Amino acid sequence: MKITFILPFKFLTGGVKIVFEFANHLVDRGYEVLIFHPLIPFRFGDKLVSISGNYWQLRGLLANIKQGKKVNWFDLKAKIIRIPRISNKFIEDADIVVATAWPTAYAVHKLTDKKGKKFYFIQGYETWRGPIETINKSYQLPLNKIVVSNWLKKIIKHKFNQKVDAVVTYGVDFNKFYNEKKVLNDRKKILMMYSPLELKGSADGLKAFEIAKKKHPEIELVMFGVKRGPDVNKYGYFYQNPSISKLRELYSTSDIFILPSWIEGCSIPPMEAMACKCAVVATEVGGIHDYAVKGKTVLVNKPKDVEKMAENIIYLLDNPDELMRLSIAGYNHIKQFTWEKAVNKLERCFKNRLNIN
Repeated sequence: MKITFILPFKFLTGGVKIVFEFANHLVDRGYEVLIFHPLIPFRFGDKLVSISGNYWQLRGLLANIKQGKKVNWFDLKAKIIRIPRISNKFIEDADIVVATAWPTAYAVHKLTDKKGKKFYFIQGYETWRGPIETINKSYQLPLNKIVVSNWLKKIIKHKFNQKVDAVVTYGVDFNKFYNEKKVLNDRKKILMMYSPLELKGSADGLKAFEIAKKKHPEIELVMFGVKRGPDVNKYGYFYQNPSISKLRELYSTSDIFILPSWIEGCSIPPMEAMACKCAVVATEVGGIHDYAVKGKTVLVNKPKDVEKMAENIIYLLDNPDELMRLSIAGYNHIKQFTWEKAVNKLERCFKNRLNIN
């Protein structure tokens, strides 16, 4: 098969990183994989014309010109191609073509059948990334849908009355994320991925930590993320764009990883934390129940329930035996979620549409 992915941009985000992961694994299996992205990034704002939207696209254009054909934050094996716009004129013919975000769904829909069987790889219900009506209509386009969690499958099936070809939960690279020997810290470390996006719930995570620290003043908070925000300055440990090896070290040397998001399609940091034997306290969002078992491999709370998240953190701090049990149980459970299995599902989905055995 010749497989084409259409990206809205090539900048560092969780969604783009996941597409790159799948692309690499497909290349390893001998497929020709091309990734196209436009010179001017797609607009995600809620208005067709706005100062912030224009600034975003201008900044993206300048970054694309400066970076050229390179992706300096990921070891990408697939060929990535920058083109003036996503259209039949610039997209090569292929067997499969995959939209990866709601604006790209409209672009893929307009392509001719020569560009391949059309798929929509849905990693989140992107209502926070543009005009809600336009976003909702993207899920009703005649594209073959692949989702990354059963939560998304329910939305696509029941809200939009659309068939879902497959649920493809992410995998974990256990060669990169591992912990040979789990040791609890005397001064427990809480780890959180920070994001300035409100829906990622970082403010809630900080509040939950502060509540827990009142009872356990010895605990420390460690954060990582793409960019430091103004509200993290009073916390001493923040790692900007950590390398894979550094990220593994953070997971492995922390005691509890917290995910305070309000909405997620399928968040991969908790999976990586579990692979490194770090106990997880998370909101019940997206795919958390696809790769974790409530109360057995992860402690959960409703989104925005800061008090309950703090309560779960304190419970683990008060009960080190339970903290260790959860750490090991999470690791033993997440071992089944490999990239090989994830790519097997994606590959089978493509082959089914092409009537390939």
